[in-house]
Amino acid sequence: MADGARRRAAGLDRRTRAGLLLLVSILIAVAAALGVSSASASRAPGPEPNFATDVVSPRPCAYDSHDPYEKRFYQAEGWRGPNYVRYPGACQRLRFAYGPILVKPGQNDVLVTPVTIDKPDRDGYITRFKPNLMRPDGTVPPVEQVHLHHGTWLSEPSYGSGPFFAAGEEKTIAPFPRGYGMPIKKADQWQLLYMVHSAVPNTMQVYITYDVDFIPKEKAANWHIKPAYPVWLDVRPSGYPVFNVQRKFGHKGTCTWPSQECASFDPWGNKFIGQGKPGNGSGTDLQLPKAGDSLGDIKNFRGGTLIGIGGHVHPGGIQNDIDLVRPKGELVTTRRGHRTVTKREYRTRIYNGIARYWRYDNPSKWGGPPDSWDFSMSVEGLPRWGVRVKPGDRLRSNATYDTTRLASYEDMGISVTLLAPDQPNGKPNAPGLDPFRAKRNYSTRCSTGPARGRLCMYPIVTHGHYPENGNHSGPGGKWTGTAGAPTGHVSIADFQYTPGDLGQRSTFGIPRVRLGTDLSFTNIEGNAIYHTVTACAFPCLGKTGAAFPLADGKTSGGRKLDFDSSELGIGAPYVGATSQKLNWDLPVTAQGGFKPGETVTYFCRIHPFMRGAFEVTP
Repeated sequence: MADGARRRAAGLDRRTRAGLLLLVSILIAVAAALGVSSASASRAPGPEPNFATDVVSPRPCAYDSHDPYEKRFYQAEGWRGPNYVRYPGACQRLRFAYGPILVKPGQNDVLVTPVTIDKPDRDGYITRFKPNLMRPDGTVPPVEQVHLHHGTWLSEPSYGSGPFFAAGEEKTIAPFPRGYGMPIKKADQWQLLYMVHSAVPNTMQVYITYDVDFIPKEKAANWHIKPAYPVWLDVRPSGYPVFNVQRKFGHKGTCTWPSQECASFDPWGNKFIGQGKPGNGSGTDLQLPKAGDSLGDIKNFRGGTLIGIGGHVHPGGIQNDIDLVRPKGELVTTRRGHRTVTKREYRTRIYNGIARYWRYDNPSKWGGPPDSWDFSMSVEGLPRWGVRVKPGDRLRSNATYDTTRLASYEDMGISVTLLAPDQPNGKPNAPGLDPFRAKRNYSTRCSTGPARGRLCMYPIVTHGHYPENGNHSGPGGKWTGTAGAPTGHVSIADFQYTPGDLGQRSTFGIPRVRLGTDLSFTNIEGNAIYHTVTACAFPCLGKTGAAFPLADGKTSGGRKLDFDSSELGIGAPYVGATSQKLNWDLPVTAQGGFKPGETVTYFCRIHPFMRGAFEVTP
């Protein structure tokens, strides 16, 4: 019964689909008669007519975005221009949509259980996956209004270890290297866990879309497609795998978690490894199976080749750090001057998943500040990169974040790598190198890796700048606050801080708080809408954008000051970030960094248009 309810909530039953297929066919015919292309008609989210069989002419798996960064992948794989069609005559691009999702004002909820979603309803191979978030008319909303905080795609049964794909608002594309695909079956069930974050006080509807390049099983043999399976790597494996990074932690402007201590508390306000406690000095390990054991659809693991890898971080993130750890080590011989040195090595870096932030002044190039969702993740894979792994190897994850520009809260550090398993006799199914002995090439021009005995270590982005992430905004406006009444308490309701809301400062002034006392906050609407109290740089005035305001606390005296309440609200524990509290006390003390005569500003990380302030008095 519960499964049936999920199916009804997530999509369409087969009879409804059949009716919709007929309707779609009629609409496409009408569109053709009116001179409207099927490509433009398919922009809006809706049912995929070819989910089970070819009802309409298949959409080719071609370069269709006019994005030079995406075009590079087609070229590297050897597909012929100008259309760059992957697996012509065999592969088709399917667009699936989950929704409509009714987004409530200020929503920031995580699903407690996954929902069943549509997928190709036949056996075959997935060779590319591209996510998005769309309005019903097919347009993409700006990130400062609503965005896909994260989406996680799972399968039943599991294809590998954990989910097979994930994305945030950076919307990384997952192209499988040429000749490889993820095998799926008609009977498989796909599920989705997601968090859609609304930053505005009004209701809206959106769809989560996912374009899937699919080759039916009967056509895959002609292209000699080999199987590759996803391996999920997470720095904090849990229902909501997040951590905090604050500016006073780390070393030389960055902090790497969980190896280092990166904050005074975790997103729920608790002490944890590297969150108010020392880091673990290593990272988070995922151990590959022993010889002969299973890993998802791999039933007799004998080793294999990692043929691709990509990562996910949040704004402020610098990179995913992935190492391969071999418990018994490897004897590695190197030249040091005129000497030959042999040493047993246990750990080696295999992937630096760098986040490329696009420049404000020229979004066609990276080099922008690490402070917004306006970035693309860089990935590696064949023919540039292929790493041989053995049974029992460990894949170690860390995530490195910036600590110079801002504090960042509810951060993530996730990677997914593709594993092509060896044949039962131990023969590799994919080219790769022993990472302990392979030469590294960090050049931007590295294009051929294992074939030339090296690993390319300068990963490339899967797409360029997205317009929906480009409204950065910034500080603006003139401070006109006057002294208000003394206070020791602020109520949060109707998306306002009372007293102290910056929108009311000309009427009620800036409340005064005496040094050495606590300023308490209460989220009155916290059973439905969650809020935070997070320091921002004075005066914290300006239009809300993708990069403003930030958690870059600074007093009116110009001194850095970080504080954060965690999410004040009552929600599903530990699958979301709510602290399960409605009240929070801020100690306004000299030890906490406060000074008489200075004004302190703050905002809500979930709804950045909400701003507040108070003045510290003796």
